[in-house]
Amino acid sequence: LVCTATLAWGVNLPAHTVVIKGTQLYDAKAGGWRDLGMLDVMQIFGRAGRPQFDKSGEGIIITTHDKLAYYLRLLTSQLPIESQFLGSLKDNLNAEVALGTVTNVREACAWLGYTYLFRRMKTNPLVYGITWEEVIGDPSMGAKQRSFIIDAARSLDKAKMMRYDEKSGNFYCTELGRIASHFYLQYSSVETYNEMLRRHMSESEVINMVAHSSEFENIVVREEEQDELETLARKACPLEVKGGPTDKHGKISILIQVFISRASVDSSSLHSDAQYISQSLGRIMRALFEICLRRGWSEMTSLLLEYCKAVDRKIWPHLHPLRQFDRDISPEILWKLEERNVDLDRLYEMEENDIGALIRFSHQGRLVKQYVGYFPHVNLSASVSPITRTVLKVDLLITPEFVWKDRHHGMSQRWLIIVEDSENDTIYHSELFTLTKKMARGTPTKMSFNIPIFEPHPPQYYIRAVSDSWLHAESIFTVSFHNLTLPQTQITHTELLDLKPLPLSALGNKAYEDLYRFTHFNPIQTQAFHVLYHTETNVLLGAPTGSGKTISAELAMLHLFNTQPDMKVVYIAPLKAIVRERMNDWRHRLVTQLGKKMVCSIPSFLPPIHHRA
Repeated sequence: LVCTATLAWGVNLPAHTVVIKGTQLYDAKAGGWRDLGMLDVMQIFGRAGRPQFDKSGEGIIITTHDKLAYYLRLLTSQLPIESQFLGSLKDNLNAEVALGTVTNVREACAWLGYTYLFRRMKTNPLVYGITWEEVIGDPSMGAKQRSFIIDAARSLDKAKMMRYDEKSGNFYCTELGRIASHFYLQYSSVETYNEMLRRHMSESEVINMVAHSSEFENIVVREEEQDELETLARKACPLEVKGGPTDKHGKISILIQVFISRASVDSSSLHSDAQYISQSLGRIMRALFEICLRRGWSEMTSLLLEYCKAVDRKIWPHLHPLRQFDRDISPEILWKLEERNVDLDRLYEMEENDIGALIRFSHQGRLVKQYVGYFPHVNLSASVSPITRTVLKVDLLITPEFVWKDRHHGMSQRWLIIVEDSENDTIYHSELFTLTKKMARGTPTKMSFNIPIFEPHPPQYYIRAVSDSWLHAESIFTVSFHNLTLPQTQITHTELLDLKPLPLSALGNKAYEDLYRFTHFNPIQTQAFHVLYHTETNVLLGAPTGSGKTISAELAMLHLFNTQPDMKVVYIAPLKAIVRERMNDWRHRLVTQLGKKMVCSIPSFLPPIHHRA
C-alpha cells in the first residue's frame, strides 16, 4: 500500500509493514518545513500488525541522517505529553467569560482545575515555571492557579476584552471580548487592532492592519519567492503594498490581494501560504466590521463590510456589480460594461436593444437586462414621529424590487439596516433584516425602531439598507429634519418654592386643627394648600415617600366636607396593608372626631392584569 502525504493520515487499511519515506512536511502555520511529529508517526505505524489481521507488524522510517537519533529517541523513550494550554489561556478565559460560564476569579480557578494543564502542573511543575519552593509551600497549586488566572484577566482588561474588578474579583464581558470570542480572534490580534484601528483609514491601511494579525505571524519571507511576489504586486494588487515584497507584512498584503483578485500562484510555498491566509481572512474581516459597527463608526463600517463581501466573493469593490454573475455573463461583456463605465442605475433605465448596442453584443442585451433584474435591490420609505425632544420613532417600509432566483439568492437574504449621521460619522441604530423568498414578492415589510436626536439638530439622517452578501446592493433614504416639530422644552415637574410654612390655623376650623399633632404644614403641603383646600382643580401630586402626600389628600377631603358634605370620598390603595393602616387612622380621627362614616371594600379575588377592563 503506497499513499501520498496528504492521504497517509486518512488511510485506515491494515498492513504488515508500514514505511514512512520522508519526515518533513510544509506547515504554513509554522511558516516552513517541519518534522513529522511523534503522534503522527505512531498513528501511521498503528496500521501495522492489527490484532485481527496479523500477529506482528513492522514500522520503517526513512529519514535524513541528522534526524535518525531524534526519531530513535522518540520511539524508545516515550516522553510524556505536556500541555500547551498556557499559551492560549487568555483566549480561552475570554471565551468562558463571554459565554457566561466564568464570572469571577474563584470560578475561573475551578474551571482551570478541570484542564489537562492543571494535572500536568501537579505532576511536572518545573516545565510550567513553578519552582520547588512554590511546590513545597503550596502543594495543591491553588496559589499558582490563581496567579495564572489573575495575570490573564489583567491582560484581557488592558486589551478591553473584559473588565476585571480587582477588589471583588468579578469579570464583566465587553463587546470587544464577545466579538473576539465569536470570531476566534487571538488576544495578540486584538491588541494590534486596538493600536492600529482608527476612525478613518484608507483601503491599503486596512489591508496592512489585517496583515499584522497574529494569525499570520508565522509567515516568513523567502529569497526564492521575491521575483514572483514582485510580479504579483504589479499585476494583481490594485492597492498600495506597504513595505513591499521584501517585508513580511508586505508579503501578506500581496497574498491577500492575490486572493481577492483570483490570481494564480506558481510557487508551492507561496501557494500554501496563500491558502493558509485565505482560511482566516474572511473571519478577521467580519470581526473588524463588527468592531467598527459596535463603535458606531459609519465610514469604517461601510468600508469593512464592502471588503468582507469582496473577500467572500473574490471580487474587488471597484469592479462592475454584475461581475457577481460571472458564471453566467461572459468576461468580454463585463469588461465592456466596465470600460464604458455603465452603472446599474443606468442599466435599469435602458432597453435591451440599447444595452446590446452599448456593449456591441446585440444578442446579449437581453441577457444583461435579465441579470440586472436579478440583482438585489430594495426600495425604502420612512416616516418619523417625535416621542420626546431627544427620541424619534421611525416607521420604515422595505419593498423588494428584484426577481428572486433560488440559484443566486438561496432561501433568504440578510440586509443590514443602518441609521447614520454622515456629518458626525456616527451610527445611531443598526439591526439585521432577513428577507425571505416569500417576502420578496413586492409586499412592503414594516419595521419600527427608535433613534436619538441631539441639539443642535443635524439637517438629516440617512437610513441605509445594505446587503450582507452582495457588493453594491444598497439603498438610501434621507430623513430630513427641516420641518420636524418637536415637543416644547418645558420643566416636567413643579419647582418647590421657598415659602414660609403655613400654620394649622390656615384651616380656619378648630375641629380640623385638632386632627393634627403638628403646628405647621411642610413645604410641599404649604405650596399645594390653596389648590387643595380652596379649589376643585384636578391635582396630580408626585412626591417622595414620607413627604406628607396623605395629609395633602386629606386637605382635598376637608374641602369637600366644607362645600359638599353629602358627597363621598373614594380612597384607593394598591395593598391591603395600606388600606388597613388608613382605616385605623381615619377611624380614630375622621370617624370619631368628625363623625363621618367609613366603609372598607377589599375584594377577595383580583383577576390577572391582562383580564381586567
